Amino acid sequence: DLRSLRCSAMLKLDQAEKFKEFEEIFFPYNMDFRGRAYPVPPHLSNVGSDLCRGVLKFAEAKPLGPRGLYWLKVHLANFAGKDKMSFDDRVKFVDDNLEQVRLSAEDPFAGERWWMSLEDPFQGLATCLEIIDAIDCGNPESFLCSLPVHMDGSCNGLQHYAALGRDSVGGKAVNLCAYDEPQDVYVGVMHEVVRRVAAEAERQLDFDTSDLESLSRKQKKELSYNRAAKLVNGLIDRGVVKRTVMTSVYGVTYIGARQQIQEKIISK
Repeated sequence: DLRSLRCSAMLKLDQAEKFKEFEEIFFPYNMDFRGRAYPVPPHLSNVGSDLCRGVLKFAEAKPLGPRGLYWLKVHLANFAGKDKMSFDDRVKFVDDNLEQVRLSAEDPFAGERWWMSLEDPFQGLATCLEIIDAIDCGNPESFLCSLPVHMDGSCNGLQHYAALGRDSVGGKAVNLCAYDEPQDVYVGVMHEVVRRVAAEAERQLDFDTSDLESLSRKQKKELSYNRAAKLVNGLIDRGVVKRTVMTSVYGVTYIGARQQIQEKIISK
């Protein structure tokens, strides 16, 4: 509820207020059995909420260089939900909205508050501030930037398999190959599942289904598949397949995968 959200936000801001006096702060980490590292602090950390990530910067700044401002703009466009566009189109989106970016940076609580419309508003505001500072310095390439710019993986498990196997088809699906438009392996799987489910739902069975007792085991299985396809036809979307595709490379069982899909479809 709003009260718990407010308490959580105040804890994060309180810690940030205390730590801002230090030139550097460090986060202790724990590691799980898979080798994944997680920060120990429960409230303020670099993998926390949008608010946490929006107030944290690297202690050591680096010059943006010839492409740094470009990637800052890509970073901001991602917060505006433009992450399916090509990188150049994302940069163009920010350039087209540069006036709003400047207004957000110079007075966040005045005007239209464009930054508040972003999916991650606090990180978006931090990026607006960094972009405007870089532009206004006169030489963006030499601007010292300390803002983290996230580069998210695309189904990391499949990325590793595609790379190890030198799989060009799989590599394209998980963005290991250079293409203008970002690829989405979950959408690719979804389209194939939708095609197969629709084909099965439309298929006419070549046996009488009125007397179940007279059907062979194979026919009962066919009938079960056909009825299931008719039930879920039109309900399959990216969300239905994503979790199962992602966990298929981490050892999910057949029963576990079935439960994942069932939960998603029932929720519809």
